[in-house]
Amino acid sequence: MTDRQFERRITLIQQGDKQGLKEIYDEYGRMIYQCALQVLHNTHDAEDITSEFFLKLWNIADTYCFGGKHKRWLVTIARNMSLDLLKKQSRELLTPFDGEEEAEPADSVSAEDTAAGNITVEAALKQLDSGEREIVNMKIIADMTFRDIAAVLGKPLGTVTWKYRNAIGKLKKFIGEVDPS
Repeated sequence: MTDRQFERRITLIQQGDKQGLKEIYDEYGRMIYQCALQVLHNTHDAEDITSEFFLKLWNIADTYCFGGKHKRWLVTIARNMSLDLLKKQSRELLTPFDGEEEAEPADSVSAEDTAAGNITVEAALKQLDSGEREIVNMKIIADMTFRDIAAVLGKPLGTVTWKYRNAIGKLKKFIGEVDPS
C-alpha cells in the first residue's frame, strides 16, 4: 500500500468508516503481529497487541501526519505498545512469588518438531540475536528501508545495515549447514 493509499484509508477511519480500518488490517495485520512477536517472543501476547493495535489505530487516526511514512508510524506504534507490555509484565514479575512452579520457557523446542526435522524460518531466525531478528523482520516482512529502521530503533544507519548484513550471513551459514545441497 502506498502512502497515498494509506492516507485515503486513514481519512475513511477519521470519517468513522470501518472499511478503511479493515483494509489497513488486511494489508498490515501480519506485519504488526510480527513486530509485536519480535519484541515479546510470545504468540499470545503478540496476538493481543495486534488486536489492541487496530483498536488504538481507530482511536488515534486523527494524529497521523499526512505526507509521512506510514510504515514507520505503524511499526513505531506497535513496537512501543509491545515494549509497554514488557514493562508492565516485568513490574508484575516483581510481585511476591506465590509458590507456583515456573512454566517451561515458551521458546523450548518440542520433541515432535525436532523429530520431524523440518527447518523453518523460525528455526533459522533463532540463530540470530534479538536485535538482528528485529532488523531482519522490519526489512523483509515490513519491507522498511534501512533509514526507516534506523529511525524506529534510534540507531545509526550504518549500525542497522551492518547488523542486517551479519544476520543474513548467519542465516546463509545456518541454511548451508542444515542442507548442504
